[in-house]
Amino acid sequence: MNNATLGISAVLLAGILNGSFPAPSKGVREWKWEHLWLIYSLCAMAILPVALASVFGLRAVIQILGANPLIALKIAAFGALWGLGSVLFGVSLVRLGMAITNALISGLVVFFGSIGPVLFGVIHIDRERLLWLVGGLSLLVVSLTLCAAASIARDAGRSEEPSAPVSSRARGRAISGVLIAVIAGLLSSMLNFGFVVGYRLTEAAAAKGFPAAAASVVVWIPVLLGGIVFNMGYPAYLISRSRSWDVYVNAPRRFICFLRAFLMGLLWFGGVQFYGFGASAMGSDGAVYGWALIVAVSILTSNTWGAATGEWRGTGARSKTLMWLATAMLICSFALLVVQQTRG
Repeated sequence: MNNATLGISAVLLAGILNGSFPAPSKGVREWKWEHLWLIYSLCAMAILPVALASVFGLRAVIQILGANPLIALKIAAFGALWGLGSVLFGVSLVRLGMAITNALISGLVVFFGSIGPVLFGVIHIDRERLLWLVGGLSLLVVSLTLCAAASIARDAGRSEEPSAPVSSRARGRAISGVLIAVIAGLLSSMLNFGFVVGYRLTEAAAAKGFPAAAASVVVWIPVLLGGIVFNMGYPAYLISRSRSWDVYVNAPRRFICFLRAFLMGLLWFGGVQFYGFGASAMGSDGAVYGWALIVAVSILTSNTWGAATGEWRGTGARSKTLMWLATAMLICSFALLVVQQTRG
């Protein structure tokens, strides 16, 4: 198995893990979103990265970061921007609903996260490969649009509320929601920027004896510690406002809730770690193609989970047809990107 194939396989696994990380939250009734997200963030962005680094040499990671303070600060800043994008995603979700929010933000994340490093000169690829990339990304964005249309058709079919005129206040709320979602999408792509900028640190970790599959942890530690400020700060604010910290101690089945939050963190961080390994193995433009691939596979996986857990049960033929078309476009996008990457 050559490096490109190995890298694509790792990114494929990363997308499956990333698309599966919300699954353990299904059926949790004892905790609200903020309680679950706080523990998930703590596990995914602090405990697990530090634990992995400790297995192979936490002191070596500290030495590498200490020897490259400007790079460490820069990628931590990218992490903070990504963390803010995660919070704004939650805000736009409330204002716009899941279908539109997911489609809009995912489209921006995949486009800016893949094209951004090229436009800013961080990664250089030739014109032919860039055109293939744009083709694959275009199919991916079309599939996201179809996903949104399918979700809207599904929810409309379930609603029994009569249609009513849209008030100016509701319209203004929707417009502000779109603006927030755009900002959230741009900021959320900063996770890949942090990885790209910190590539030299990954090489330094490999030189110190870290295995290839774990070397990128030296980048993820500052990136995720930067992102944890908002990912933990906002849920902590909501819990404090509702004065519901006692849920962690008094809620029934709290052990199961803690376990589910930990599994969310394990799946998400596992996906990030495999992405770092896969993108590095794919070569100099791995973070460009790899980012598009992980988003495509992640969305395909989350759609599969949605079908498996009954999200589309009892819906009309139109919504199911749109979702099948979206899935077909996702597969075409994935195939196009893989073919070009293996050709390179």
